Amino acid sequence: MQAGKKAKNSYSLNSFLSYHQFYKQIEATARELFPSLGGVEVAWEHLISPLELKLPTAVRATAEKAIRAFYRVSRRPAYSGELPNNPVGSHSGGHNSVLMAYDFHTTEDGRCFLVEINTNGAGYLLSSVMEMVKLGQNAQAYKPLADLRESFETELHLSGLRPTGRPKVAICDDNVLEQKMYPEFLMYRDWFRSFGWDAEIVETSDIQGADVIYNRSTDFYLESESSAALKEAHLQGRACVTPNPHEYWLLADKERLIQFGSDSFWSKIGGTQEDREAISQVLIPTFEKSQFSSLDEIWEQRKSLFFKPKRSHGGKSVYRGESVSRKVFERLMLEDILIQKFQPAQKVPTDDERSVLNNWKFDLRFYVYQDRIQMCVARAYQGQVTNFASPLGGFTFVQF
Repeated sequence: MQAGKKAKNSYSLNSFLSYHQFYKQIEATARELFPSLGGVEVAWEHLISPLELKLPTAVRATAEKAIRAFYRVSRRPAYSGELPNNPVGSHSGGHNSVLMAYDFHTTEDGRCFLVEINTNGAGYLLSSVMEMVKLGQNAQAYKPLADLRESFETELHLSGLRPTGRPKVAICDDNVLEQKMYPEFLMYRDWFRSFGWDAEIVETSDIQGADVIYNRSTDFYLESESSAALKEAHLQGRACVTPNPHEYWLLADKERLIQFGSDSFWSKIGGTQEDREAISQVLIPTFEKSQFSSLDEIWEQRKSLFFKPKRSHGGKSVYRGESVSRKVFERLMLEDILIQKFQPAQKVPTDDERSVLNNWKFDLRFYVYQDRIQMCVARAYQGQVTNFASPLGGFTFVQF
């Protein structure tokens, strides 16, 4: 796409009148593929949207180029040498990390900007059900499921573990029954079992005997007491822990967003000009508090800023500067935060001022293994950040 030329973004609901039928199809498909959902009440209207988005191919091309650059740069020995010490320790396990998620905001003229990188992106199986329904495909023909299986198999192989029988998988988190995405835990258990792996859902503190630990915990550096056994299994190489805390340290720790914007960092890691340009094109300017001359300067510029904890997930404890009070601002300045230039999420395009979708927003999530995109979905929502709180919001079908 030529710079400055307006992209043709569009949306469709296949008629809002038919969304009830859509959710019936979602329900039927999900329960056929994942029998453990039987008897479980799933809030499909909050998790999956009937919306469809059509976006410019330039958006995917820009994102894909940046994702490959991030991966290449992060494999350079000089890169890891410039990072702060890994709180988990230097053991990498020899493998990468399943279900990396690169989240972007887009613009109407076809640009995209990286909001953050995640190492435990939820929603892959939920989005798979949505895409299969939208595309009219069955599980055997649907490539993202085959790609996901291959990534788990590759992780186990790279870890060097060779189970003598069926690989044993522990799907873990803290307080699993209380997790909003618990239905997806059940889906993963059925999915692993469907290709011959033994799989159980367990608390993070109870992962003994597992060959593969699919870790849904957001204790990214395994610092809590409940993660002690998980950390020990990882450091001693007794299990393939994935998503890998080492990969969080390399790419998903939000301090990396600050470092990638630093000239001195780039000069030390020796990345190529091509990779630097690909990353710079999507990078939102991100700063430490200390990079401002004073707290008063931050306050004066707050309307163009966004405040985030350095270790957060799911939009927790994030604040748009325009709406932050002085009291909250003063509290934030005492916390370990980063400060980003405000890059708004694109609004769902509508042609009708009476549309129920007016003022809805979306972001893009690319699920990635190593440097390969496995699937892309949007997340439609109302409010400040993605929240899965609005009926007809959630994971959303995207075409380019």
